[in-house]
Amino acid sequence: MYAYCLFCETQHCDMIAATISNVYHYHCISPKIIQRKWVKGKAIEQSHDWLPGYLFLYSQTPIHPRFPVDGIIRCLGNSELKDRDLAFAEMLLSCNGTLGSIQVAEVGDRCKISDPLWNNMEGTIIKLDRGRKRCCVEFEFDHQKRSVWVGYDLVNKKG
Repeated sequence: MYAYCLFCETQHCDMIAATISNVYHYHCISPKIIQRKWVKGKAIEQSHDWLPGYLFLYSQTPIHPRFPVDGIIRCLGNSELKDRDLAFAEMLLSCNGTLGSIQVAEVGDRCKISDPLWNNMEGTIIKLDRGRKRCCVEFEFDHQKRSVWVGYDLVNKKG
């Protein structure tokens, strides 16, 4: 499987993903994340865009991901994703682009996210909100540091 990452106008990501899937018949993901939100003292899980502006495109054969679709700014990298970026794209594919809760350790710890949906991705916990059962994990994608708030269930340090 070959994976590519497109950077698009944020407000058009879902429409571009649908167009690429329907017209060109490639599997295209606009990543989402399930986040825990507290409303009147009760935890509610809601889906939100994750990595706004990024689309992940998957193909069985190598392609040149240049589509005449309004809103696509550029393809990241010169060709298909490789190494850690490819592992990240494969993790997204394995959960069909929707991430949920993870298992974590303490602030400042390196962690390996043991939830199979994360495909053993590694990151650093930079903030922890125990009251709301959320943490902020920093990881690297496209040679840039990214962070995301996610819900957690158990505490595990990277071994």
